[in-house]
Parts: sequence; structure tokens; C-alpha cells
Amino acid sequence: MTPMTRSTPAQDKPQSHHLPTTCPSVQALEFELAFLVRRLEAARRRFDFGLERAHYLLLILLEREDRQSVGTLAAQVNLDASTVTRQVAAMKQAGFVDKLDNPDDRRGGFVTITEAGREAANRTRQRRLDRVESAFRDWSEADRREFARLTAKYNDAMRDMFNEL
Repeated sequence: MTPMTRSTPAQDKPQSHHLPTTCPSVQALEFELAFLVRRLEAARRRFDFGLERAHYLLLILLEREDRQSVGTLAAQVNLDASTVTRQVAAMKQAGFVDKLDNPDDRRGGFVTITEAGREAANRTRQRRLDRVESAFRDWSEADRREFARLTAKYNDAMRDMFNEL
């Protein structure tokens, strides 16, 4: 290898698609996200929304697409299948879901939402919607839509990043 073609340590590193941490926007995002997470944790402790967060998330996924495997649900919420299995067992005991056998694979099965699960998800959703509406009361409809769009984009990127690990 000639000196002209020799790679440098910087060239040997895999190229990242992330902005450098010296970028002011990354620093601003990190700061704001740190406080957002803290405030969301405070809201979770302060307000009773009716269901555990994990149960609510799993129920709304089942509302959108019923009859999902534990593995499919786990991937969507970035949790280990064993954790989701425990959550599903507690939800089944509460009457929110049922487990159905998979005729093609007797080891696996499907989780399906019950009417009680739909009712619990609806009650929790209404409490959450009331809280969100209150927090965004002074925002324009356009700003709320844009924030929702960007939050969805961020959520998708985070889900994909964790599913790649």
C-alpha cells in the first residue's frame, strides 16, 4: 500500500448517519428530550390513567391489528418476548386479552383483545386525550399536527434503532 492509498484511522471507522454531538441541534435535542422524559415520568406518577402503560400500549396495538403473536407485539414495543409474555398473562387474568392457539404451530399462539380490553383501553385513552388536550390547548392545530408528525417520525426511528440492536 502506498502512502497515498493508505487508510487513516478516521477512514477505518464505520460512517455514522447520526449528526456529530458537536452539532448545536443535537445538543438542543438532547437537552429537551432529557426534560421531556422527566416530565412524562412525573405525569405518569401524578395522574391515574387507568391502565399500566405496558398494558395500554399492548391493547392499542391489538385494537389496530388483533390476533398478534407475543413476538410481534414485543418487537413493536421494544421489549423482550418473555417480558411481554408476563404482561399478557397479567392482562389475561384481568380479562383484557385471550390467548388463542396457532393451528400451524402448537408452540406459539396469538393474543387477541377482549371486549373488556377494548373498554379499558377506551377509558384510558379518554383520560390521556383529556390530559394531552389540556397540555396543547394554546397550540394551533397546525403546530399540533406538525408536532405529532415529527414525534411519529422520531418514534419510528427509535423503534427501528432498538430493533437493529
